[in-house]
Amino acid sequence: MWTKKSVANVFKEIPEEKLEACNLTLLGKLHSRPNVNFQAFLTTMKKAWKTDNVVVDQPQQGLFTFTFRSESDKKRVLEGSPWSFSSNLLILVQLNPKIPIHRRVFTHCAFWVQVHGMPVARITKNSLQEVASKIGKVIEIKMEAKEGGLCKVGKARVLLDLAQPLTSGIMVNFEDDQYWVDFKYERLPHFCYSCGKMGHFTTNCEEIP
Repeated sequence: MWTKKSVANVFKEIPEEKLEACNLTLLGKLHSRPNVNFQAFLTTMKKAWKTDNVVVDQPQQGLFTFTFRSESDKKRVLEGSPWSFSSNLLILVQLNPKIPIHRRVFTHCAFWVQVHGMPVARITKNSLQEVASKIGKVIEIKMEAKEGGLCKVGKARVLLDLAQPLTSGIMVNFEDDQYWVDFKYERLPHFCYSCGKMGHFTTNCEEIP
């Protein structure tokens, strides 16, 4: 039962140095199999990120803090995600100084998704935005063409809900026709071909044995 004696008021401002350290810190959580060798994990991630200027701590199993020495290093690592350790997805989010670490949710992760099968003239940023928005929140759109050619590859950085199965593609309606377009996900960790979700293989699927 709550009483006045069991409530503490902490209204003081957060020290500037604390805010600065929090701003340079990312929270990371392994999507599956949290029990890993910490030293091996640390060595692998520093090598993948090409930096030693990061202090890593493990508040609890499978949950990590990464404090960088510079904003540029932190931004580069965050924008370069998704990252994996032994095919196990590492979800990275910015540390919020006002939320306890154990209360932070790790339900979404951004992936680059290529869109294949669009008519050449239809590959525009607006059309890619519309198509990619059907699988998640679109963060960024890129158009890539080799040596300025007409045939471009369009892709979107999409925030995916990890609880949902991956979408292989969708049907797109145009004024005079419709086509099926395929999604190709870049740098996917291990996932299940039965239920379509990330975090386990088909042999360990509980939904579709």
